[in-house]
Amino acid sequence: MENPLIEAPVPPVPQEVEPGGVRWLRANVARFSRPEDHARRRALVLTELAPMGSLRDKAFALAKVMRDEVERVPVAVLAAELGLPDVSRDIATVSGAYHPHTEIGDDAEEAMRRLVEACGGAVDERTAARIGLLVQACDATAKLLGKALAAHRPGEDVESLLDRVLRDDPPVRITRRWVGGEVVEVDLSEHPFGAGPKHCPGEASARQVAAGILDALLC
Repeated sequence: MENPLIEAPVPPVPQEVEPGGVRWLRANVARFSRPEDHARRRALVLTELAPMGSLRDKAFALAKVMRDEVERVPVAVLAAELGLPDVSRDIATVSGAYHPHTEIGDDAEEAMRRLVEACGGAVDERTAARIGLLVQACDATAKLLGKALAAHRPGEDVESLLDRVLRDDPPVRITRRWVGGEVVEVDLSEHPFGAGPKHCPGEASARQVAAGILDALLC
């Protein structure tokens, strides 16, 4: 296999799980899907992202208001675009238990229950896609912002700053793939948003939100 990032599937996650919890989220998002389910679930995420507009301006405005809690802004902006309340605290809790190699605490399960209710109460793939979209935006965008603020040079424009950080010090450095019946770590340094079928569908949105927040903090 020449390129596991593109060619290999993600490690399998349990499918027979209690509906509505963190394990159910893992089993129903595109991020951890089997190849036969991935395209359908990815399309759900793209459908949710498609109507979103002016994210940079909206992130800028909210960052001005939430300057002391700016790490919550990416999720708050995207949640509003999804027609949801500010669920950033519950999303942050779930994000800490999202990946299959992490432990799931009672707080994450309770947060998941609230998130499902906030999404209308349906325990289905669309709800999983909406929660998954916000979870994926949570830690990665916060780390990108932290690295960008630390790396900013006087006079550097925000787009150039983001390009440089994503090239030289990306917020997510590895992902995991399933090769020969084993989990292997795959380097993301040249592809900070992934590549191939698993390329992050929210790259453009993430960059717009991050740029808006940086506009507010660096102006």
